[in-house]
Amino acid sequence: MNQSKYSRDLKHLVPQRQKDEWSLSIISLIDILTILLVFLLANVTVEGQKFTQPNRMTFPVSMKKRDLLEKKGTTVVQIYPDRILIGEKGIYFGTLNEFANDPVKRTEILKYLQTTALQILEDKDESGNPRTPPTLLIQADRAIPCWYITEFVSLGTSAYYEYIYFATLLDANWFQHSVLSTRR
Repeated sequence: MNQSKYSRDLKHLVPQRQKDEWSLSIISLIDILTILLVFLLANVTVEGQKFTQPNRMTFPVSMKKRDLLEKKGTTVVQIYPDRILIGEKGIYFGTLNEFANDPVKRTEILKYLQTTALQILEDKDESGNPRTPPTLLIQADRAIPCWYITEFVSLGTSAYYEYIYFATLLDANWFQHSVLSTRR
């Protein structure tokens, strides 16, 4: 075959791929990283965080409702979506809307809490100290916005309550239930 001078010169100008080179596909790299990520996520545990307590920090104490009520120094506040009940007898103090918008209703609740706390403080032991500190137990429906709970805590601290507890239910599977409820 007779090649022209022109075609021979052209071959030298076109880059040729070398046979020694090899390449790794980006899809293969993504597959490997995905497998590693799944493996690492499957082996990560949060159990270590569940039981560790930071240095120089004391967690609050949890008590059963029965134990709190037996102390006779506990005032119960029950917050429902449609009503507010306070005290052992569940005295009706209006609705959440009234609590949020009516300063007179808030003042009534504050006065009742102050009177109850002062009655608890009047019961003294032999050395003149109160037998039981005033304790406020807040029971709220899970649908109640946090703002209302914060306001009741504020009222409780303004009304001489030394301890404020929140009623909760023990749920060992709380995380799975919260994930399921957010998916609905």
